[in-house]
Amino acid sequence: MLTQTLFLFATAFSAAQAATYKASFTEYGSGDDRSSGTCNTNTVACGFFSANSYQAAVSQNLFGVGPGAGAGPACGTCYKLTAETDSSGNKLSNAGNSITVQVNNLCPADSNVLCSQSSLTSANQYGANVNFDLCIDDGAAGALFGNSGVGLAVGTAEEVSC
Repeated sequence: MLTQTLFLFATAFSAAQAATYKASFTEYGSGDDRSSGTCNTNTVACGFFSANSYQAAVSQNLFGVGPGAGAGPACGTCYKLTAETDSSGNKLSNAGNSITVQVNNLCPADSNVLCSQSSLTSANQYGANVNFDLCIDDGAAGALFGNSGVGLAVGTAEEVSC
């Protein structure tokens, strides 16, 4: 009985600790309009990529450090991303579509207005507290955006276990 009680307490405690944010979602990697290189490489800010999961760069306020400062505290964390609307607030044709990504890169505040929130309580122009820049090369962008016809969406990001 004590074991069951402790398990339920631990489960409730961990569920209460999971962070959820309003998030915007963009894409980067080979073939994007910013001439980015592949995002499936060990030269990203966290120094790793995983062939077993989708990868994403996150806004500097969530990543935890700025450009050139190395791996931030968000490196290796996982988030369940759920897309709901396009950048104009219109419901996506695939609204509610979700994927899980692992953070492996920084979306720096100084070069991307979508990633320039000053804190986790401030918002970008789409009302999002954080931005996830989804890797094109590992299929993350295609998996979230699907056939919606957009490359920028707004929804939620919930921290989950990897």
